[in-house]
Amino acid sequence: MKYQLLCIMILVLALAANASAASGNVAIISISLINQNPDPAVGSNIVEIRIGIENQGGKETANMVIEAAPEYPFSMVPGDSAVQEIGTLQAYQDTQNMKIVKYRLTVDKDAKAGSYDLPIKYYPKDSNAFAQTSVSISVSSKESAEVIHIDKTTLLPGKQESLKFKITNVGNAPLEDLRFSWENEDKVILPVASDNSRYLSYLGAGESAEIEYQVIADSNAVAGLYQLDLSLTYADSSGSSTNSISTIAGVYVGGKTDFDVAFSESSSGQISFTIANIGANPATSVSVIIPQQRNWRVTGTNSAIIGNLAKGDYTVASFKLQAASTSNRTMGAFPGQTTQAPGAGVPATGKNATSATSADSQLIQIQISYTDTMGERQTVEKELTLSPQNLNSGTISIAGFTGGRQQTTSFWSKYKWFIIAIVAIVLIGGSYFIIRKRKALKAITKAKK
Repeated sequence: MKYQLLCIMILVLALAANASAASGNVAIISISLINQNPDPAVGSNIVEIRIGIENQGGKETANMVIEAAPEYPFSMVPGDSAVQEIGTLQAYQDTQNMKIVKYRLTVDKDAKAGSYDLPIKYYPKDSNAFAQTSVSISVSSKESAEVIHIDKTTLLPGKQESLKFKITNVGNAPLEDLRFSWENEDKVILPVASDNSRYLSYLGAGESAEIEYQVIADSNAVAGLYQLDLSLTYADSSGSSTNSISTIAGVYVGGKTDFDVAFSESSSGQISFTIANIGANPATSVSVIIPQQRNWRVTGTNSAIIGNLAKGDYTVASFKLQAASTSNRTMGAFPGQTTQAPGAGVPATGKNATSATSADSQLIQIQISYTDTMGERQTVEKELTLSPQNLNSGTISIAGFTGGRQQTTSFWSKYKWFIIAIVAIVLIGGSYFIIRKRKALKAITKAKK
């Protein structure tokens, strides 16, 4: 037994001596990955690697060249060279004195997690023969999510509306334990029927999820753009790390409004309409227009500018209107319009509806133009039922209340008949008094004679 062990030891020593003698006659090149940054590499990003080159043999080698030959998912960074000259490698130039070269590689955005080989060639300069080895580079999947869409940019004050956020996984790995929330620091926009956070357990690569809230903007909010602070956290597929995204979005509170139109009064051929802002937003540069239509005619201008109307305010616009009877439609119909009997096809709905010719009450169309809080010009069309027999001749005016301030017609036009009556009474009374006084004086004169 001892003899066998002794023989084995002699054989091992002999082999080692032969290997040592052989290595002393050749260059033995060893290539290895020293480090990479980041580790692991991430899809669509750049990874920087350092490669160490050693000569473990006893023979030096001169004019050595090392060349990277990247394959999927790697490619050279544009402008960087894959070929690097490292010069002479001395005999037994190992770990302590190894040559180190650096490469920068781009990782494909769709690369899956795993380890990938990077082929490395090495050869003497100007030689057609080469040897090849490879180093292994670890790659992780790209995990990323974005809040890329909000379905609504304008909210009306005081109105409950739906607000949807769309979250998309733009990476190539699934995400888990997603938590989304938003907040308006001004507290003008708030969620109703729930809190401001939502939870998703899983979102696959390339998938999207829509998160819906019911929200209300404060009815007393000043029209303008309000900031929403958005927050999203999620875990990678391994659950080993948590990432967070913080961003902002803008939502405008304000926009359009609405109006109500009602009959106010009719006097001396002048008909008045009450115009009320019944919406949630103020309106500026408001004008009332009576467009050309079949059943009614406007004498004079057909529009009136009534200024600004805050929400809840009203004003009265008055126009001189004439019902288009059968006779005057024939003579005075608008250009390009055909004549039609009053009320044809229109139901009688007015309280004081009567028949001027063959018609009951008539629909009148009214347009209200205004500038909304976003600076855009809007037009609202309304219809109102009127009785043609309530109209007489008169003049156009604008009268009523705007923001609590009364606007009236001229004193003369409103009270002229009353003033004329008073003047007539005074003149008649004065004349009567003068006549009686003269008669009394004549009687006295005769008595004295």
